Amino acid sequence: MYEYHGWATIRECASFEEDEYKYGLVIQHLREYVKELNWPTGVLDLRAVNGDFQLWIAGLDNHKPLSKYDPAEVMKKIGEIAQGSYGVLYVRDSDDVESSNQFKVYTLIRGKVTENDDPFLSPFIPTLEDDYEG
Repeated sequence: MYEYHGWATIRECASFEEDEYKYGLVIQHLREYVKELNWPTGVLDLRAVNGDFQLWIAGLDNHKPLSKYDPAEVMKKIGEIAQGSYGVLYVRDSDDVESSNQFKVYTLIRGKVTENDDPFLSPFIPTLEDDYEG
């Protein structure tokens, strides 16, 4: 299984004083990107919350999706479009032989995505699920 849960706060830049016009262009670009993706499973949602835009992404697929629909690639694209954005994405890929028993955490900071090991929910077995007793 390929499980993912993430969010991003959309920022045009890392400055407290964003340019409203540029922010509007960034949001329009992100809306077009999300619409073009036509997300096939799970959730991909961009909406305004108290005047700021946020993106949510979550799902549980049978296998890792193609790169266009890879949640980590979506986070990278957000960083390219909106360089002041920040957020996190948790991913667990049971097909990945090297890391099938752990979550990976992707952090989006100032538009850059970094892969990190998860210190909270990993190892998946026995932290979250009992070992298979066959």
